[in-house]
Amino acid sequence: MDDAELVEQVRRRWEQGVPPKVIARALGVRPSVVAPVVRRIAAEADVSRGLGRVLGCWVNCGWSVGLGLDGHPEWAELDAPAGEAEGFAQVLVAREGRRGRATLRGYLADVHCLGVKNARDPETMDAGRIPTAIRTYYAAFDRPAVEIPIELGRELILGAAAYARGLGFEPAGAFDEDAAAFLGEWDGPGRIEFGRDGQPFYLNGPYDNPAAVIATLERSVGAGNFHVSVAVGPM
Repeated sequence: MDDAELVEQVRRRWEQGVPPKVIARALGVRPSVVAPVVRRIAAEADVSRGLGRVLGCWVNCGWSVGLGLDGHPEWAELDAPAGEAEGFAQVLVAREGRRGRATLRGYLADVHCLGVKNARDPETMDAGRIPTAIRTYYAAFDRPAVEIPIELGRELILGAAAYARGLGFEPAGAFDEDAAAFLGEWDGPGRIEFGRDGQPFYLNGPYDNPAAVIATLERSVGAGNFHVSVAVGPM
């Protein structure tokens, strides 16, 4: 196929949420051929919405456990289990600003049940400070953050929010329209199977009301159709 046809085929699949490596296999070309086309298409889409070019996207290790990614090794291979981080995705996105500046936003999602639990206000800095910002944002983790495609980071956060809403849980108040828009447009559903192994799995945090969460799950999916591990706080 010629260059124009390649771009159109890639664009159509990318807009459907298909990962670049899967696009390459479907079109019978090398991933190195598809990757720059995807980056260009994504950048054009962001610019049309007034967003700067994506400079990078990162997530903690351990996020993929139980999300049904066995059939999508192009994503699961970016991660390895890290017990203490299972079920949580802490995503950091950096976008290009003016005159060598960059804007960063961070997100925390419970991908097994409650969805988006936090969204940080945007922080603008010199682009050269991004590596330091990454180390600071992931300082609580035993292993360094993993760089991932923005498409995956977008689905982790926006997909988790959509999944949790289906269970009856709204995102944290800080996750407003601007915070969602910074990730870019997501049509969904995507490739991630939220929940743990096909069912909601609730692990409570120190500020949760476990009884209220369990009551909501019983209403939305029914008793026996979710799992609970209450580690902190009263029932």
